[in-house]
Parts: sequence; structure tokens; C-alpha cells
Amino acid sequence: MTGKNKPVEVASMLTTEDIQAWYEANPLPPSKAEGTFPIIGSENTYWKTMQNRSLKKNIAADPISPNSTVPVSGRKGFKDVMGEMATFGKGREMTADEIEKFERLKRNFAQLQNATAARELLDYYGDDLGFVRDAMYAEMTYLDWTLISSACEIGFVAANSPYMQGITGMDYGLEAWQKDAVGTSWDNPAAEILGDIESAIDLGDEYSKVYTTIFINKKWWTYVRNNTQIQKYTASLAANLFDTQAPPTLDAVNAMLAQYFSGPIAFEVIDERVTRVDLDGNEVTSNPFANGVAVFAQSKVLGHFQWNALPIIDPRETTESWFTVGNITKVDPSYSKIYAKGRGFPVIDTYHENFYLKVDAVAW
Repeated sequence: MTGKNKPVEVASMLTTEDIQAWYEANPLPPSKAEGTFPIIGSENTYWKTMQNRSLKKNIAADPISPNSTVPVSGRKGFKDVMGEMATFGKGREMTADEIEKFERLKRNFAQLQNATAARELLDYYGDDLGFVRDAMYAEMTYLDWTLISSACEIGFVAANSPYMQGITGMDYGLEAWQKDAVGTSWDNPAAEILGDIESAIDLGDEYSKVYTTIFINKKWWTYVRNNTQIQKYTASLAANLFDTQAPPTLDAVNAMLAQYFSGPIAFEVIDERVTRVDLDGNEVTSNPFANGVAVFAQSKVLGHFQWNALPIIDPRETTESWFTVGNITKVDPSYSKIYAKGRGFPVIDTYHENFYLKVDAVAW
């Protein structure tokens, strides 16, 4: 056994084949964020909305006679939104003692060649590989939900970017009609939530938008299902259909909404948790989808997460999904770091058509 006072051989800590094999054997299931913001690669280091969008109402063509010229309207309200991608990463270190244990597990596997020894070895470095991968997806999730629930505006401050405070924030510049606040906060059981939803649907109709999905976080969804009006209408529907007073589950409330509004309109509840660590090591865990906000949309897909591959500059680096994973080692003192780094940013392709409602009755 290698003594603690002797240098540990670290040149062969992890190969790219080890990293790739672990990720292939331990795939990460898609998150709700990935379903709402599909991951799309790009050849550019900047992101851009998928296509030009009109911010105005649908204007009908004009009836004309066969011998008339076609009337011309001004090209109003078309614009792309674009910006630079952000680069972010996370790493985890191994000390000399931890490296020594790793080498011991490798020797044990080489001698025994059994499933138990293999699992012990895989779990040891897989813990770090899983950690850095989860960190990258957590940042993607955070950016996706934070941007959409803040009405397409985000700043980089100590709370969300301790290493890059003061870099340029993002603001899509929405139209005035797209942002509003309710008169009575939805955390009040007496709030007329159905009336607020109806007003949002009517506003969408005015601007040729058909809202079918209401995004809201789990905390504020709890206020919705505990609302007196929502419970009354949901219980009435349940009694008619099932001869029972069913509790207002998400499915039950959405079934009630479809009947009440005679069309497809449903809540989509965001129940995510992301932990951020500041420079002092303090951890804060929260839902990245903001409190007191409901986003009305025409689809469950709101945009995409656009990424650009970072260059591979070391033979111990490899690409996993949309980011790079690598392993740095040193001999004196014995040291190893597994890290992930990537470049990307969420893009709200539907920014122009969504309606952003402050359901806490506090103006934007």
C-alpha cells in the first residue's frame, strides 16, 4: 500500500473513456426545463431568437379589385433578440488521501475483477462526475426558469453569479401590454382567479394570441388549489362527473378550467430546486421560477437553450451533452480535479407573444 508521505501516481486518474463510459451507463433523465427549452447547438458564440417575430396584432389583407395594385403597409414590429452566450462551470477536487483511496480501489478491481469491486470504483469517481454534470444542468435550469419568470429580464449579481458580478444583464424589451399585475394577490383565498385568467385570455384574443398554458411555480400553485373560487368550481365539476368531492389536484383543476373556458387552458407547475453557493460557501436553495408570477403562453415550448461547444484543449477533456468534462492532475503535491464547463444561454423564442402576470398584485 502506498504510504501517505509518498507521492501518489496520478497521471492515469481518469481517461476520457472512463468519463464517457460512466455517463453512458448513468444517463440523466430529461427535466421539465429541457422539455420547455430544448437544447440546440450553434456554430456561433452568440444566441438569437429562432426567427423574426411580429409584436403587433394580426392585420388582415385588404379586398381589392382585379385591376387594382396591392396596397402596401409599413413593416412594423419585427425584430430579433440576440446576445452573447455565458460561460460557466463547476469542479470538484480530490486531495492526496482521496487519490490514494481511488488508486487502492483501482488495484482492488484489477485483482478481483468482480461486480462489487467494479461498483465501488465506479461510485467513487462517479460521484464527482455526477456532481459536475448535475451542476451544469442546474445552471441551465436556473437560467431557463429565471429568465422566463422575470419577463425576459435577468441581471448578474452576487446572488446568482458570485464570480462574475456586474456583467451585462439581459432585457428583451417587451411591449407594454405583455406585463400586468392582478388586483388581488392569489395568495388571498378570496381572489377571483378565474376572472384574472379570463382577462388574460381576452387580452390574448385582442392581440391574436391563444393562450393554452399557464406556467406557475409550486408555491403559488398551492395558493391556486386552496383558492375558494377554484375549489368551488372544481368540486362542482368533480361532483357532476364522479359523484364525489374530489380534492383539487392539478388534473382536476385543469379539467375544470377546460370546461369553464370551453377550451384548452391548463396550469403547468414548475417544481424545481436549484442550490447556489456564494463565495463564502453559504448555500441557498430555491425554485428558480419566481414567486408571484404566472406566464401565459400558447405552447408548453417557450424557446430553446442554445449552446456552443468549447474547444477541447487537453486529451483528458471530452464532451458530455452540451458541455466539456475534464480531469486535471498534479503529482507534487498529489492533486486531482474533475470539472465541467460550458457556454450557452436560454432563448425565449415566444417572448413577443407571452403574457407575464404578477399574481402577487405587485407591479413589475
